[in-house]
Parts: sequence; C-alpha cells; structure tokens
Amino acid sequence: MSGKSSTAWWQVLFAVVLMGLGFLLVVQLRAGRALSVQEGVPTRNVYALAAMLGQEREARRRLEAQVASLNARLAAFETAAAQRRSSDRALAEELERLRIAAGAVALAGPGVRVTVVDGTAPAPGSAPVAVQYVDLASLANELWAAGAEAIAISGYRIVATTGLSQVGGTIIAGGQRLSAPYDLVAIGDPVTLAGAMNIRGGVVDGLRGLGLRITVAPSQRLSVPAARGLATTHFAHPVSP
Repeated sequence: MSGKSSTAWWQVLFAVVLMGLGFLLVVQLRAGRALSVQEGVPTRNVYALAAMLGQEREARRRLEAQVASLNARLAAFETAAAQRRSSDRALAEELERLRIAAGAVALAGPGVRVTVVDGTAPAPGSAPVAVQYVDLASLANELWAAGAEAIAISGYRIVATTGLSQVGGTIIAGGQRLSAPYDLVAIGDPVTLAGAMNIRGGVVDGLRGLGLRITVAPSQRLSVPAARGLATTHFAHPVSP
C-alpha cells in the first residue's frame, strides 16, 4: 500500500514539475516575443530614417551643384554685361568725339574773338579797303595752325568741308552769306591763339598793313554753334580693311 502511495506521489510531483516547466517555458517565449517586437520597431525606423537622410543628402548635393552652376552663369552674364557696358561707353565716347570733330554739336570754352572790318580809304577819293574771303580764310587757317579746336565766322561753324567764296562784295561760307563785321570765334588756349594772331609779321600784321581793322580779344567763355547742313558723300565710300 505504501509502495502505491509513493508511486502516486512521485507521479503528482512529476506532473507538478512538468506544469511548472511548461509555465516557465510559456512565460519565456512570450517575453522573448515581446522583446523582439519592441526591438524590431525602432530598428525599422532607424533604417527608414537612414534612407531618408541619404536621399536628403543626395538632393542637397544636387541643389548645391545647381546653385554653383547658376552662380557661374550669373558671373559670366555679369562679366559680359560689364564688358558690353564698357564697350557701349567707349563707342559713345568715340561717337561724341567724331560728332565734335565733324562740327555736329555746339561747343563752348575759352579762346579768342577776332573781329575784322573794312579799312578806311588809303587816299581821298579812293575806295575803302574791303574784307575779302581770302582774308578770312587766312585768319581761320592761322587759328587752326595755332591749335584752335572749333571756329565760327559770323555765327557760321567752319569745318573741314566748309568752302569760302565771294560773289561781288558778299562773302559766302558753305552757301551761307556772311555779314560784316566779321567775327572769328576760335575755341582753344587763349594765350596761344592770341599770340599767333599778334605775332610780328604774321597774318594779322599783314592784313593790318593792307588797311583792314582787326581786333584780337582773348576770352574765357566763348561758344560756336553746330555746323549747318553737314556734307554727305555720293562717290566716296569707306575703304574695306
């Protein structure tokens, strides 16, 4: 009887031990599963964040490359614009110099005023000495040679193509009738121009010897008008390089 009781007791104990082991195994499995689930979520998030970070870095590199390219193009455009402004400014300055040389613009500055009028009769009953166009041409040439930058005679601008002539007692410049007294206004260095006019044995001295009355007055403020009816060419043309 005691042997049967001992066997039954061991069976019960063994069943209890098995149940305890099963319980522990179930608890361990659940705990491991829970831990694996909890560790899997942040791991997947880290991978996703790492992938997004890589994409953002790549996008940033592309944008930086685009910005660098745009900056280079902007610098090139600014350089081209500056060169064009410089070229336009140089062309404008050259055009202005050519307009001045051609007499297309009015000018003002220091210079001299040379006034020429008819002389008195050299003898009773004789005609007074009259101003001739060659006299004005000689005075203008002397002023050019002395460094005059612009000349006008009686308000008419004299340029390289201006021709002086005379019909009877009327002096004509470029088809325009000039009226006495004849004022030659020359812009340039007043001292140099006046010195050229007053030089002993010069043009003015010679004309005075003929009986003409000539005055030379330096001035710090004179003006000459623009040329009228600038000449146009019909047969002449620029020579190709």
